[in-house]
Amino acid sequence: MTRHPGGEAATRRLISAAALAPGARVVDLGAGDGSAVRLLRSLGFEALGLDLEPGPDAVRGDILAPPFAPESFDAALSQCALLLTGDVPRALGEIRRLLRPGGVLMYSDAVPGGLAALAGLAREAGFELLSAEDMTDEWREYYVAALWRGEAEPPPEGKSFKNTRYLSAILRRNG
Repeated sequence: MTRHPGGEAATRRLISAAALAPGARVVDLGAGDGSAVRLLRSLGFEALGLDLEPGPDAVRGDILAPPFAPESFDAALSQCALLLTGDVPRALGEIRRLLRPGGVLMYSDAVPGGLAALAGLAREAGFELLSAEDMTDEWREYYVAALWRGEAEPPPEGKSFKNTRYLSAILRRNG
């Protein structure tokens, strides 16, 4: 599990911070090859994944239009995926729709504007930011290594990551 900064250790920290009860129903949004889904299942959770190009433990679908009933999950996991949707506020709204009241989002991604921006996005989407960890140093190391290996693209012309932080956070659905 190396498709995001911190790999499996970072995923395990998110799961631990969420303090979910075994048996909780969890969806991994942007599941990729399904490695986090397999990890969640090994820890006793009922887990499934969603991805545009799914691996064996995920179904095909879009975070901006997930094919699941409202309030059908206790928790959601999304790592390095929401920014790629191109519409983070809409993605957060869809995640809120999927979660039961009090459900949690285990989130890690690059956030233009950093913690203040994430707190604002969370509040506007109906979430409370419970905790956040700045993993920008790990993200930079990960990104440079991916660039070196030819697995990532540099920022588009005229764009920079100057005010962007990589945050790992737990958000709880209000109401």
